[in-house]
Amino acid sequence: MEKKTYAYSVWLKFILFSVIGIFAFFINFYVPEYQLKMGPWEWGMVAGQSNVLVSHFTNFIKAALFSGNFCAMPFVVWTIGVYSIVDLFVLRPDKFWHTTRVAAVFAVFKILGFAMLCFAVIYQYFGWYPGIMSWFFEPVASLGDKSICVFIMNNILITICISIPAASLFLPLLVDYGLVDFVGVLVRPIMRPVFRLPGRAAVIMVSAFLGNFSVGHIAVNDQYKTGRMTEREAVVIGTSFSTVSVGFLLALANNTGINELGYWNLYFWTAFLITLLVSLVGVRIYPLSKIADSYYPQAEPRPEPEIKSQLFQEALQEALEVAENQESLIRRIGYIMKETLGVLGTVASGTAFFATAGVLLYTYTPLIKWVGYVFYPFMRVSIPAGEAVTACTGAAVSFIEVTIPALLVAVGEWSIRTRYMMAVIPVTSIIFLASFVPCLMATDIPVKFKDMVIIWVERMLLSVLITGIFAVLLFP
Repeated sequence: MEKKTYAYSVWLKFILFSVIGIFAFFINFYVPEYQLKMGPWEWGMVAGQSNVLVSHFTNFIKAALFSGNFCAMPFVVWTIGVYSIVDLFVLRPDKFWHTTRVAAVFAVFKILGFAMLCFAVIYQYFGWYPGIMSWFFEPVASLGDKSICVFIMNNILITICISIPAASLFLPLLVDYGLVDFVGVLVRPIMRPVFRLPGRAAVIMVSAFLGNFSVGHIAVNDQYKTGRMTEREAVVIGTSFSTVSVGFLLALANNTGINELGYWNLYFWTAFLITLLVSLVGVRIYPLSKIADSYYPQAEPRPEPEIKSQLFQEALQEALEVAENQESLIRRIGYIMKETLGVLGTVASGTAFFATAGVLLYTYTPLIKWVGYVFYPFMRVSIPAGEAVTACTGAAVSFIEVTIPALLVAVGEWSIRTRYMMAVIPVTSIIFLASFVPCLMATDIPVKFKDMVIIWVERMLLSVLITGIFAVLLFP
């Protein structure tokens, strides 16, 4: 890259926004207990805790719009669901109905999920539900005597619909003004020998981890179609590095109690590290190892140039170049929030369906438990026998929806190891049906559904084993 001199304002933008972003996501500080009142509007009580800014902001929003006397969040979730239906039929119908059969089937699931949202909101505010849906609204003993409707709405949908936008609001500070690009160049020399990937894969991976798996899918699709990545590289990044966002991690940490216990930073960084360790193995075994290093048809191959010297200077140059040419912070926040709304639409309706299906299968059939026994020998490395079966069930059900495993330990007394496992392995196994699979299959990346199932099984086995070792070392 050609060396150039940058204005002080560019340096200030790069340094200041990066520092604020790091503070928002990774620096704990204490906020004492509080409860606000604005006339008749009485907010919920927020317990005093030491946490990061994003988590404090999430607690603030939840107290204002859900746990107090102004319970607006179920309606907000429903409104997001309305957007997802408009997206299906008005905004982007071709993406859902005219790409693949799998995408069309998942669109139908989303419609069914939205129907469940409608009944859930009617029940929430008016107390009525059709008798034929009593299975959805009557208390279930295994859910702490909550109904499936209340359990999914309160523990999954509301948590996600607060956590993801809260994280997205601060996200541009981390990913848009040079910090991620700076780190990406620095790790470029190890990406090829360690992960068999170009250095730019690190930027996509971190952006997806902080932003959303859809960010990774969109980015790698563009890289593949423009000849910057091969078929193998695109499939590897799409299935093994584009995991759920920090917003999802925040929801998992909240539902498992990891956040409340003060382990957010430990959880975040170890989940990131375990994702890398699992991928380190996954790229060297079938099916990823057998995919051809061919380029997109008609695309001119544009492999990444190798940097042999002055790595730090090159990283700094690239970061400052990004900071100089980036739009204003307000525009970037507006853009990322718009993209987040699209993701939330998929999550709200898709998760309503898949979470309900997962809870029904878990509660009323032995199917999920039977599948979970595949992971039992690996789970016993770290978890006592009394909790291992539930943890295995959580591992199996994560293929349906990534947030359900956390809910299995949201009620009752569970060891910190089990809570940690249920928060980490859905992240490190990466692939799940609710929104990840249809999102990836809607791109031009030539990935097969069969291969995704195999990759999920491999990643889950590795995740359970490696995360279990971490759990034993971190929580003796």
